[in-house]
Amino acid sequence: MTRPRTLAARGPVYGALRSAGAPMTAYQILDAVRDQGITAPPTVYRALNRLVDEGLAHRVESLNAYVACIHSRHGDSAAIFSICENCGTVAELESADAVAGLREAATGRGFRVERMTAEVRGLCGVCVEDPKALAASEARNGHDGHDHDH
Repeated sequence: MTRPRTLAARGPVYGALRSAGAPMTAYQILDAVRDQGITAPPTVYRALNRLVDEGLAHRVESLNAYVACIHSRHGDSAAIFSICENCGTVAELESADAVAGLREAATGRGFRVERMTAEVRGLCGVCVEDPKALAASEARNGHDGHDHDH
């Protein structure tokens, strides 16, 4: 049974996610909706769980944060994110082939997929053009900036 507060909180929580333009933690969402009378963390978490179940939001696991889904609906409960290690930009990617490949690999080993979130980390298009960001990325990953055949 859905609690009335969860239904009432769903709209403001979804609105906060959609207007943020970046991943938000549950407590950041709570701060954003507090002026709308939502003051309890469990209410926000229940609303987020409902939005995720409905395919309207996704949890970015490694950031422990949430984003509004940019696609109309995910019929397969899958999301792929690119996360910039420099500026923190998170983008939802749409790749039916990648999702199908991951699903086939899992089911081929007898695994029943119920939900899927994949994260790709690196540099966004803006940061890859920034020499300082590129150098920091290479230092973080042990690269010297030169291509080597291995």
